[in-house]
Amino acid sequence: MGLRSHVSGIIKGIDLKEEIERKAYRFMGDAAGYGYLSAVQALEDSKLKEEEISNHRTGLIMGSGGASSEDQIDAADILGSKGLKRIGPYRVTKAMGSTVSACLATSLGFKGINYSISSACSTSSHCIGSGMEQIQLDKQDM
Repeated sequence: MGLRSHVSGIIKGIDLKEEIERKAYRFMGDAAGYGYLSAVQALEDSKLKEEEISNHRTGLIMGSGGASSEDQIDAADILGSKGLKRIGPYRVTKAMGSTVSACLATSLGFKGINYSISSACSTSSHCIGSGMEQIQLDKQDM
């Protein structure tokens, strides 16, 4: 994309297209894809049963510092050159701020509360704290 940065992290050895079923991956940008792989691993480690995950008392609060910049730029380029109708539905979910929680809840079957928080470097801390509050308020069990 030609964006310069003095600090970055490159994830090597993971091909999201190979790791995630196409039916789910077509809606995901990179942030949602890596979040999905992390969530799948966490759910496997937790040994939760499917009925515990797919339950109105099990929610998902997950965010990222931003959605896929590449998909946002592509959407803007398509909008400018070809018009709104050419953007397509999959591009929207890849570029929206709530892409991680939306894609994960849909593909993994969460039925409880579901929202994203984006607060720069403190996003994960805010998500954990918000989840804790939902449990304290007896709105969710997990």
